[in-house]
Amino acid sequence: MSVATAATLSACGTTSAAGHGTSTKKQYTIAFINGDNIDPYFLTAWHGAYAEAQRLGVKLIENAPPTFDYEQQAPLIEDMIARHVNAIILSADSGTALQPELKQAHSAGIPVIIVNQTEADMNNTPYALSFICTSNTELSKYGAKAMHSLIGNSGTTAVINSSAGLTSDIHRGTGYYAWMKTHAPEIKILPMQFDLDSRSKADAIATDIIKAHPHIKGIFAVDSFTGQGVGTAIKALGDKGKIKVVAIDAEPQEVSLMKQGIIQELIAQQPYNMGALAMKYAVDAITGHKSLIKRNVAPSPIIVTPQNLSQMSKVVYQTWHP
Repeated sequence: MSVATAATLSACGTTSAAGHGTSTKKQYTIAFINGDNIDPYFLTAWHGAYAEAQRLGVKLIENAPPTFDYEQQAPLIEDMIARHVNAIILSADSGTALQPELKQAHSAGIPVIIVNQTEADMNNTPYALSFICTSNTELSKYGAKAMHSLIGNSGTTAVINSSAGLTSDIHRGTGYYAWMKTHAPEIKILPMQFDLDSRSKADAIATDIIKAHPHIKGIFAVDSFTGQGVGTAIKALGDKGKIKVVAIDAEPQEVSLMKQGIIQELIAQQPYNMGALAMKYAVDAITGHKSLIKRNVAPSPIIVTPQNLSQMSKVVYQTWHP
């Protein structure tokens, strides 16, 4: 996947609500309920939405819970409904738990654009207009292909996942197993383990795996916190380069580990472009241009390696709030 594809999506995300390159005449208020205000993935999505809102002359309100938790997101959605915002962009934590709030927004005539969850993840809800999310199955396939390229046709690998209760995370793990079973059946994969989105737990799990399987060839980390924890473990054990690491996302901490030779490949998503496109769709929805909105958008992953890292400055996630 090249940067050109990212640029293509970016161009799509910056088309005006009317489709003619003009800004809106009336100022609308759009709420962005983000995952949190700490994770660079969410911050980068906010950057994209913010830039598009500025271009279109939209008032953008962002709110986010301290941690990515649907129970904390629900009252934030309800608050924005009570404030009669014109549209809501939601980085949803749960595929089903937020259905009551989505229904409330729909009943109030407030269009909702979902980022970070697919339509299937959200149980095909009719209460959202669009779902903008990288295919988690594609992310896992890219991870398996990368690992296969790095270690060859044999050896033992491990998958460290984040949450056993989130459909998207499960797909990131099971897709890896499925691809390997079909294309590299001689590669052994240890039972999947879960770190509960904790760097320290990922570090501990990776340490235990490596000590129990000293000849392990690779570890697939399904998100940035996991990648950072695995990298910390490998660095501490002195196994840099010996154990290949493939991780999803391109947060600065992961990039630093790549520069140190600890992570060999990152599978980046496109949160900036997803945030920008979500904002465009939100404005399209409230200005009578729903025909421009695609129900499902799945931006392709972007592969980051030590060889192309110098060209990927626009792909690496942001760490500051605009």
